[in-house]
Amino acid sequence: MPILAADAPNLEGTWKLEHPQTLLVPADGGSIPFTEEGRKEYEANKSAAAKGDYSFDATMSRCSNPGLPRMMLTPDRFRIFQRPTVVAFMFEWNRLLRQVDMPGSLTHLRRQFVGVAVGTMKGVTHGHWEGNTLVAESSEFSDAKLLDNLLPSGDQLKLTERIRLRDHNTLEDRITITDPDNFTRSWDTVLTYKRQPEATFPEDVCLDRRDAGSPPLPH
Repeated sequence: MPILAADAPNLEGTWKLEHPQTLLVPADGGSIPFTEEGRKEYEANKSAAAKGDYSFDATMSRCSNPGLPRMMLTPDRFRIFQRPTVVAFMFEWNRLLRQVDMPGSLTHLRRQFVGVAVGTMKGVTHGHWEGNTLVAESSEFSDAKLLDNLLPSGDQLKLTERIRLRDHNTLEDRITITDPDNFTRSWDTVLTYKRQPEATFPEDVCLDRRDAGSPPLPH
């Protein structure tokens, strides 16, 4: 049962992936349940990346917003700000922002009844609390993005994240991915983050790094 925001655990702080990774791994240790088309696109992306061709990847080639859930794979830090009607993520990478609209916010109400006309890289995220867990449900995505450095995604993609503190210094994000264009069934992946010392994020401009010959993202 959803709980009041005043009773919610405090997720605020600065976080970073416990173990850097560029690819999502099924939580059950099995294989990714590709559709035929999903596997075909994945193999094409994998082959192109092996040749150093990232034209299929708008983030690597043009510094586009990585979208979700790929943003949560960032090798850099992010900071969580928690308020009764919104939970916000500020990323060190390219100073990206992500917003989870909670019950009671005007944005939450408007999006429930109006929706969006065009899908975006980050989609639209509504959140609520279940016990000690922030449940963030995202949809309304553009299909011009990847789930990680290789996995394709479609415009029917839906994500359900269950974000919780495993202990004071460990944050877990269990992500359920549903995308009938690319996967035969929903599947889970789990990302784990460690709390970092509070410090000001430096300016980060992806295009400047790319033009200087540094990759926009690790690969």
